Amino acid sequence: MTEDNNHIDRAVKFLEQTQRMGEQLRTAEDLQRQLLARMIDLKKQKQTDSEEYLQLDQRSKALQAQIDKYRPIYLERLEVIKEVKARKHSSNKLTIN
Repeated sequence: MTEDNNHIDRAVKFLEQTQRMGEQLRTAEDLQRQLLARMIDLKKQKQTDSEEYLQLDQRSKALQAQIDKYRPIYLERLEVIKEVKARKHSSNKLTIN
């Protein structure tokens, strides 16, 4: 029974981590949109040489690198969850029939 509990604990932890990762990605993407919007404003004002623009550019690139790093991991985890749900659903159909 403890082995089953261990599998359940690991599955719950996986789901919680995946949910947190999704929330963090959404937060990062929202911040990225804000940074880019401010950069566009500065560009319209012809202030692309300003210190603020340069800092925003660096932050935006670093943030995009993080998004690019973790989005594939998140999507892969979602695919695993989707496959498990599909397998469970098809297993339930076999049991019912």
